[in-house]
Amino acid sequence: MTDIDSDFVHLARLALEGRAADVATLVRRTLRGLMRRRPDLSDSAKRILAFADSNVVRGSQEQTIPVDVDSRQELLRRDEETTLPVEPIWPSRVGIELASVIRERERSEQLAAAGLLPTRSMLFTGPPGVGKTLAARWLSRELQLPLLTLNLSAVMSSFLGRTGNNIRVVLDYAAKSPALLLLDEFDAVAKRRDDSAEIGELKRLVTVLVQAIDEWPSNSLLVAATNHPELLDPAVWRRFDQTIEFPLPTQPEIAKNIEVLIGSGQSDLQSAVDVLSQLLVGASFSDVSQHITRARRDSLMSETPLGDALMQLAGRIAQNAPLPTKVGIAAELQRRGYSQRKVSEVTGLSRDTIRKHRAEGGAA
Repeated sequence: MTDIDSDFVHLARLALEGRAADVATLVRRTLRGLMRRRPDLSDSAKRILAFADSNVVRGSQEQTIPVDVDSRQELLRRDEETTLPVEPIWPSRVGIELASVIRERERSEQLAAAGLLPTRSMLFTGPPGVGKTLAARWLSRELQLPLLTLNLSAVMSSFLGRTGNNIRVVLDYAAKSPALLLLDEFDAVAKRRDDSAEIGELKRLVTVLVQAIDEWPSNSLLVAATNHPELLDPAVWRRFDQTIEFPLPTQPEIAKNIEVLIGSGQSDLQSAVDVLSQLLVGASFSDVSQHITRARRDSLMSETPLGDALMQLAGRIAQNAPLPTKVGIAAELQRRGYSQRKVSEVTGLSRDTIRKHRAEGGAA
């Protein structure tokens, strides 16, 4: 995905401007891409990267990360190379829109020839735990851009006007060299406020954000994420090049997510996957991950098969499920050969209830 010619031009500009820290960042990113494309140069590239990591340039770069004047806390976190705990599963529409951003960067020269720019700013909306932050990290990895994440607690200041200044400093820093800037919990700095005492501060924040989004450089990407899009100031909302809404996962997406978490290809666990994916409809990817992680931990600690731990998890969740859901799961388990006793344990339904609904289903 790296355009060596454009990287060289950018490298030359940074070097001539004397921006040694930014030169080092671009060299690291380019070398990592080169190692994937040219295995024969991998050893040489690794030696250069090792030297760069121990070089004083890295230390000077880290010292330039902006800090809050009063608390001296760093206003953002910088990750040179982004890693993901698992490969994400995107809802169809979300996956299409994220892939389009990658394609735009790959074909940036064609866009430039037509007088167009690639997507520079994106707004991610949706409930907690549906993958907004993960999507930003995924884009950072795929685009081979350093990830800069806003430290909201450090940015928000009790001093009038200081929050706006902190935001301005973060935006100025992030725009200086290619990077992906993630403004998580964006509504905290760009929301409507009814308190008349905050009107002046709000106007300052909105002005800073609007200007930054409008002028964001095309070699970087600004991503804002919020759980409460209805709170955003309209003046900021309209400025983003692209908005992606992240929905709660569907039953098939939950099933696929569980398979990824427990390891695909385990056919003996398919019944548990099917049951849990039905019970967890309405949960976020984060909630699903927490449930499955707990089941895996319980399996290890009690030295019981993972399938049993997953079914025990299903039983706990099923206690609060509506009756139609329990009946549907009971029917599915019986089709898979589970005894009425086991079905009763999992669903919490009595055997009489299971027999009754099975008879009614057969009669229908």
